[in-house]
Amino acid sequence: MINQVVLLAGGKGTRMRELTEIIPKPMVKIGEEPVLNHLINIFENFREFKYLVSTGYKSSMIEDFYSNNQKVSTINTGEETNTGGRVYNLKDHLDETFVVTYGDGLANVNVEKLLKFHDSHNKIATVTVTNPISRFGLVEFDESMTVNKFIEKPRLNAYVNIGFFVFNKKVLDYIDENSILETTPLINLSKDEELKAFIHEGYFEPMDTYREYLQLNEYWESGNPPWMNFDYL
Repeated sequence: MINQVVLLAGGKGTRMRELTEIIPKPMVKIGEEPVLNHLINIFENFREFKYLVSTGYKSSMIEDFYSNNQKVSTINTGEETNTGGRVYNLKDHLDETFVVTYGDGLANVNVEKLLKFHDSHNKIATVTVTNPISRFGLVEFDESMTVNKFIEKPRLNAYVNIGFFVFNKKVLDYIDENSILETTPLINLSKDEELKAFIHEGYFEPMDTYREYLQLNEYWESGNPPWMNFDYL
């Protein structure tokens, strides 16, 4: 049974300097809890997991916060380390199969369905994807430049990587301490036909900017945060 989740929480969050000058981004609060706790709660909605947090920037704040939590271990993988390098630096602590996700991306992913999908295809890697809602309304017009339709923030036709990876430990053959997970490793896994996509049709929001931080807090204050709404399952 897959029961290990790696949370990538070492980046500097430079696009949120208003907050991350003093605390690491995964510790920025949504309501009364850091975003990292909200992410853990998504997984715990399905069953108990053990969590391995890859820290870096202001690592001591994350380490202190989880020091008495028996489910959560923290390992400093370096302040400047890229995403693939962080996974590689955890190699001695990884289970045979494990989940990896970003420490600031919230989604009401059906975790059990994701894990069953990974088990079913017998490949090294699974990446969760979604077709996001556009941040802008679209305008359609004809050859004469006459506008004939406005479409308010539709879902895009393309799919994006939202994390929630599942990896067999053989993924370590594709990465090293300098790797950016989202580039060469995933490309080579794809070339070798060792990467499958799991489609998530629910909510997803990264906390990459101050605007998104405010939006996530508005959702939390509404009493029904969408990343914890699993009614669609």
